[in-house]
Amino acid sequence: MSLLVYAIVEATGSGAIGVGPDGQPLRVIAEGPLAAVVSDHFGGPPKPTAAALSAYEQTVRRLMQRGAVLPTQFGSVVEDEAGVLELLRRRRKDLLARLQRVRGAVEIGLRASWRDGFRMPSDARPQSGTAYLRDRLELRQSARRVATELDSLGALARSSRRAIAPRPDLPVLDAYLVDSGRVSEFVALVEQLDDRLDEVELVCTGPWPPYSFAEGAPV
Repeated sequence: MSLLVYAIVEATGSGAIGVGPDGQPLRVIAEGPLAAVVSDHFGGPPKPTAAALSAYEQTVRRLMQRGAVLPTQFGSVVEDEAGVLELLRRRRKDLLARLQRVRGAVEIGLRASWRDGFRMPSDARPQSGTAYLRDRLELRQSARRVATELDSLGALARSSRRAIAPRPDLPVLDAYLVDSGRVSEFVALVEQLDDRLDEVELVCTGPWPPYSFAEGAPV
């Protein structure tokens, strides 16, 4: 038997936490001011099926309702309780700082996609390597122009993560760490930008637990 780790949290007492995606009861392993939320795990690494990922996300959402949370990567397994305690001791200062950073905030995702009739890539293969590189350069330059138009969103966020042209149809894919009380204000600004920008359509997702800002809660 090993332990499946869902998140790092602050050690703020006990209480019913529920069960994990596999039906095993969740429990807390505390070391000083930190704690890990775990469940017993039997067998090999969990498979990232759609159902398992959805259940994991719901589990982390429940934990976020209890306080600041650093979600671990899906399927994070530690050999035993001693390994969890050692991890919490070794990373105490860093993990406490990360928890402080996300306390009271949620993650908002932002996807910018090209509108019909604007800078969509051709389905045809380029005739040469030079044409392909030129097309990729032009696409990235267009994506950077879109990204500049979105920079005002940063003023409403504690932090952000940005991917420029992760796919030909997505010029910008952002994640923002936003105070829970400012989510409506943030979404309203996104709607204003969406109305103003002709080239792209903006779509918000969330609020989510701060997956992009846990920066690999270390398991």
